[in-house]
Amino acid sequence: MNQNEKICSAFRQDIELPAIVTQKADAAFEQILSESHKEKDKMKEEQKNTRKKSQKKKVPVWVKAATAAAAFMLLFLGICSANPVLAAKIPVIGRIFSMLQKTSEYPGDYEGYAQPLEDPVLESDEETTAEDPSLTYTQTVGDVTVTLSEVYCNQESLSISMLVESQEPFADKIMKNVDGRQYLSLAASSLFSFRAQDPYVGDKDLEGTFLDERTFAGIWRIRLDSVLVDDSELEKIVAKAEASGEEVVITDEMIRSHTEKLTLPEEFTVEIHLEKIVGDLAEPEKIDWGVSEEELKGMSDEAFQALYDEKMKEYGMDQYPNRAEHYWFEGPWDFTIPVSVNESGNYAVTVEEVNEQGVGLHTINVTPFEVSVDYADGGMDCIPIVFDAQGNRMENGSGDVSVLPIGDHAVNRMTVCICLFDVWKEDLLSHRDEADFLQYVKEKSLYSKELEVPVS
Repeated sequence: MNQNEKICSAFRQDIELPAIVTQKADAAFEQILSESHKEKDKMKEEQKNTRKKSQKKKVPVWVKAATAAAAFMLLFLGICSANPVLAAKIPVIGRIFSMLQKTSEYPGDYEGYAQPLEDPVLESDEETTAEDPSLTYTQTVGDVTVTLSEVYCNQESLSISMLVESQEPFADKIMKNVDGRQYLSLAASSLFSFRAQDPYVGDKDLEGTFLDERTFAGIWRIRLDSVLVDDSELEKIVAKAEASGEEVVITDEMIRSHTEKLTLPEEFTVEIHLEKIVGDLAEPEKIDWGVSEEELKGMSDEAFQALYDEKMKEYGMDQYPNRAEHYWFEGPWDFTIPVSVNESGNYAVTVEEVNEQGVGLHTINVTPFEVSVDYADGGMDCIPIVFDAQGNRMENGSGDVSVLPIGDHAVNRMTVCICLFDVWKEDLLSHRDEADFLQYVKEKSLYSKELEVPVS
C-alpha cells in the first residue's frame, strides 16, 4: 500500500544529464576566442609602432589554437556521430551518481561519497590481459555490455552505479511507471566476502534512465540489513521439515533463536553474478482467451482456473522472464568489486524504549541519504511514521516501511510514531494533507518519540 501511495504521489522532474562535454567545449572556445582577440590587438599595436624586423611569414598563435580546436571538434563530432552510445558514455562513466542524484529514490549530493571503479593496472613488461575477466568492470556478453561505474557503501546500504549498453535499441520496449521513471530488474546473486558461501539474491531493481535508445544508466541499491543476517541454521530447519512433509510456521522467536547478526567490516569484496537483465514490456502481449468476456464471467472458479493455467503455459507466462511480459538480455556478466564502507555522515541514536504493549524504538540510524528505524511492534501489524524537524512527514522507500529517503528533509530533529497499520490505512491516511497531521498521528499512535540527531 505504501508503495502505491508513493508512486501515485510522486511528481519528479525529468532527469538532467550533465552537459560536461558541451560545457568544456564552450569554455575552450571562449578561451580560444579571447586569446585570439588579444593576439590580434597585440599584433595590430605592434604593427603601428614598430617596423617588421623580418619578412618571414609567421602563423599567429590564435590561428594555431583555432585550427587545433577545430580539428579536435571535427574528430570528436565524427566519433560521436558514428557511435551515439559512445557520445553518451564519454561524460557518464564515473558520474552516474551525480547524474541521478536529484531523481533517485534516495536523492542527495553524492559528491565525495561515491567512488569510481577503476580497472586494476597489470604490472607487466608485455601487453597482457587479465586471466580473470571479473577483475575488470566492463563485461560484454553477446551484443550487451555492462559497466560498473561507481560504488558507495554506508552502514545501511550498498549502491552500485551501472551502465547497460545494447547494440539494438530497447528504450521504447521498457515500461514507464506512473511518474515516468523506468527500471530494469537484475536476476543476480551477490557473494559477500564476510558471509559464508551463501549468495544474496534480494534487491533486484536497477533504477535510472535511458541516455539514448540503446543505453540505460542506473543505480542498484542493496539493503544491508538483509545481507547482515546468517540464517543458514534456520534454512536447515525448514529444509529438514519440508523433507519430512511437515508444515513450518516461522515465528519471530524462531528467527531470533536461529539467526545470527553479522558485523559489517570496514572493507570487503562482492562477487556479482549477473545472470539476466530484465525489463517489463511497455506493450505486453494480450492473451487470447478463446472465449467471450461473458463466457469468462459465467465460468465456475474451477473452470476458469483450468483455462488460466492452460493460457499461462501456452504464453509461457508460468516462467520468469517470459516473452509475453518481459524484454531481457541473457548473461552472465561476472564482476568482483572491492568495497570500503564510508562512515562519513553516519549517525546512530540508541533509544531502547518499549511501552507496556511491547511497542517502541530500539535505534535510529541516519546516513547522508536515508533514515532507518529499528522499532518494536509488540507482535502487532505496525508501521513507523516519521516526521522531520519541520513536522513534515517523510515517505518510506519502496519495499521497506522502516527506511526513509532524506532528500530535502532536515533530520537533526525527528518525531517517530508507531501506529497500527489498519489505523494508518483507514484513518490517518485521509488526514495527511492537514496542517495538524503530526499532532493527529501522535494522538492515534501506540507509541511516539521526539529525538535529536547530532547531524553536522
